[in-house]
Amino acid sequence: MNPLQNKTNVKRISLMLLFTLITAAAAWAQRPSGEEMQRIQDAKIAIITNRLNLTPEQATGFWPVYNEYSQKRREIHRAQRKIINDKKAEGKTDEQVLNNLKEVQELKQKELDLEKEYQTRFLKVVSASQVIELYKAERTFNDMLIQRLKQRKEQKPNE
Repeated sequence: MNPLQNKTNVKRISLMLLFTLITAAAAWAQRPSGEEMQRIQDAKIAIITNRLNLTPEQATGFWPVYNEYSQKRREIHRAQRKIINDKKAEGKTDEQVLNNLKEVQELKQKELDLEKEYQTRFLKVVSASQVIELYKAERTFNDMLIQRLKQRKEQKPNE
């Protein structure tokens, strides 16, 4: 088998694994278990790995940085959701609501600063083209996950 066919087969297998994992992710309940979250995370890793086409050396440097970045970004998103969901505008003064909005804006700025910092760190281990592919892969994954969740919701109306 020539190297090009082997690479194509590896991509096909990766994509099959990816779609299997995405399908499994669609089966999770409103509050996914640790095992279900792991399957979703595995699907995300499969998409990113496929899109970035990392060398073994790049993968060794990339994944620890990416995992750190993802964790910090999740923490920021959780804080934003907490402010938005826990601090309802009902019964609050305009000043209190404005303070909540400022907190959300500060978190958005923190996320932007985080992205800038980690983009610089990513560029130390992968090319600029691979960083762009990372952003595209994350978007693709999120779109696929949202689509699966919509399908799941349509299949189980009014539960």
